[in-house]
Amino acid sequence: MKKLLLSGIFFLASSVTGFSQEITCLNKLLPYNRHSGLHQLASDEWPHAKDYLDSELVTLSLNFLTQSKLFCRNGEMVIKIHPICTSIITDIAQSNTCFAYTNLGYFVISKDNNKNINFIFNRDKRYSE
Repeated sequence: MKKLLLSGIFFLASSVTGFSQEITCLNKLLPYNRHSGLHQLASDEWPHAKDYLDSELVTLSLNFLTQSKLFCRNGEMVIKIHPICTSIITDIAQSNTCFAYTNLGYFVISKDNNKNINFIFNRDKRYSE
């Protein structure tokens, strides 16, 4: 009886481990099998308080999103080209938008009212490995 119970526990543990290994960072970035995914870092969960986006903040926020919020494995998402940021309308700080190119696809990043950081992730084979 004990062998049967231990075998059942072992089988259950290995099934859960196998299932959790199948969920990749790409699956987390693209919920529901879509071609793009929306993500947000709220101001209360993101401690870096800059009023505007720049390439340094984008790099930090992407790493925080993928590793601390989505729990992607270390090195699973790699920024391939230094993020590029530009202001769409020069007098409006919220119009500062960034583009980040990674091994999984690309991100368009913006801030709303200089508080929350919003990410649009797109899977594009031209931009991935």
